[in-house]
Amino acid sequence: MAAKGLEKPSDWPYALHLLGHIYISDLNGARFLWKRVPSAVKQGQPELVAAWKIGQCLWTYDYAGVHEAFKGYSWSPAVQQIVAAIKDEYSKKNMILLSTAYSTISVTDAANFGGSSVPHGFILPISHGGDLLQ
Repeated sequence: MAAKGLEKPSDWPYALHLLGHIYISDLNGARFLWKRVPSAVKQGQPELVAAWKIGQCLWTYDYAGVHEAFKGYSWSPAVQQIVAAIKDEYSKKNMILLSTAYSTISVTDAANFGGSSVPHGFILPISHGGDLLQ
């Protein structure tokens, strides 16, 4: 459709489309899709706006914000699985990053990376052989 200059139908699953770009780590694709989505669609699909919040936080390396964006919306059954898959993969990548890039990290930073509260942050880096600073 896009090659012929036609617009997507009004019932196009934009949130799923955007999350698909995020799932394959194509943040540029997600960003350009967001720019092409008509304003009326953005206003009428709060789930799309919530999905884009994940993309924004990933784009700006807002680690705590990504976790908040995952939790900040009651996802529909149509996108719950892809959101869960993105969240799991994101958490795994962050734990690998923490365990390989840091030998010492503050409790607050560890909690932000892991998307958890500060008390839980004590457990994660210690189990991966790191030291914590107060």
